[in-house]
Formats: sequence, C-alpha cells, structure tokens
Amino acid sequence: MPVRARTRRVVRKHVPSDERRRQILAVAADLFGQRGYAGTTTKQIAAAVGTSETVLFRLFPTKETLYAAILEQRVPVAEVERWLQELRKIADRRDDEALVTAFVRAALRSYRTDITYHRLMLFAALESHELARLCQVKYSSPVAGFLREYVSRRQAEGAFKPLRPELVVHMLFSVVGQFAMWNALGMNLFGLTEQDVESQAIALLAGLRTDTKK
Repeated sequence: MPVRARTRRVVRKHVPSDERRRQILAVAADLFGQRGYAGTTTKQIAAAVGTSETVLFRLFPTKETLYAAILEQRVPVAEVERWLQELRKIADRRDDEALVTAFVRAALRSYRTDITYHRLMLFAALESHELARLCQVKYSSPVAGFLREYVSRRQAEGAFKPLRPELVVHMLFSVVGQFAMWNALGMNLFGLTEQDVESQAIALLAGLRTDTKK
C-alpha cells in the first residue's frame, strides 16, 4: 500500500503587532528608498519582512498609509515643532548668525543620520506623488515659512537688505540641500565639508546685512 507523502505546513512564528509594525516600517523604508514608491509592492514588502500581505494590510490599510507612517516615524511633526521652538528662541534674541548656524547644522545632521528619509522625499517628488505635497506641508513649509517671516522682520527693522524673503530662504535651503545630496550620492566633486557649507551660509548672511561691520 503506497505511503502518502505528508505535506509540511509552514507555521509562522507569532510576532506581537507592535514589533511587527516596527519591522514593516523599517523594511518598507529601505525598499521604498531603493526602488521608489511606484517600484515597490506590498507583496515585496511582506515577503522581505517574512509575513503575509494580510498581516501588512491589517496594520497599514493601503500602501499610501504605510508610506505616510514611515515619514511620520522618521520626522514626527512634534519634532519639527520642537525644532521651530528652538529657532524662535534664537530669533527673539535677533542673533542672525546663531539662527543660520542652527538651521544649517540641523539640516545637515538630518541628511547625515537619515539619508533614507531624504531618498523617500526625492522619490515622491520625482514620481509626482501626492505624498510629496503632504511632506512639504508637514515638514518643509513650516520651517521655510518661519525663516521667511524672520527675514521680513529683520528687513523691516533695517538689519537686512530689501531682497525678496522667498529668494533668501531659497538660497539658504539650496546651500544645504545641494551639498547634502551631492555628498549622499558620492559626488562631492570639490571635497567640501559641512564646515565649508556653514561658512557659505554665514557669507550669505553677511551679504544680507545692511551694516557690514556686524
């Protein structure tokens, strides 16, 4: 009498939902950062984690909610507000150089310590995804708006030259962002350092001042 081959049943180890959530966020962030939003599927994410899409969708109903959760985990809105509070304290002292330095150092530290987050931002923008606009509203715009208001206030006080505040903020963001992206991509052609970028930002500030002796 033939012996029937037994089918081995694959039993996945139970993982608490909080731990599974952290695993999914970490793995998904890496995959999205490598392949972009459009190039990454929930099936790939579930397989890389070692779970099923059913479990993934139980924790994150859609791919969009998963992507948004990654961004919030990487840069919580509350953290952005804490950073703004620190910048406001410096702004109240009218310490222009300290304010610019604090902004540059924090921005460079962000790129240095979490390049995955910035890759996610870049992919979302390149793919013209709604998440790019969401990220701008939640993270970039509050900081840019604060700096614009500060430049306007200092112009009204006669401390800064009457350039368009939006242009000033754009130049400041560009100083940091251009270097950080080049560095992250291994394209630091001129061998610049973070100290060089900080000096460039301070030079920009010097060009804004109406009293060049300060």
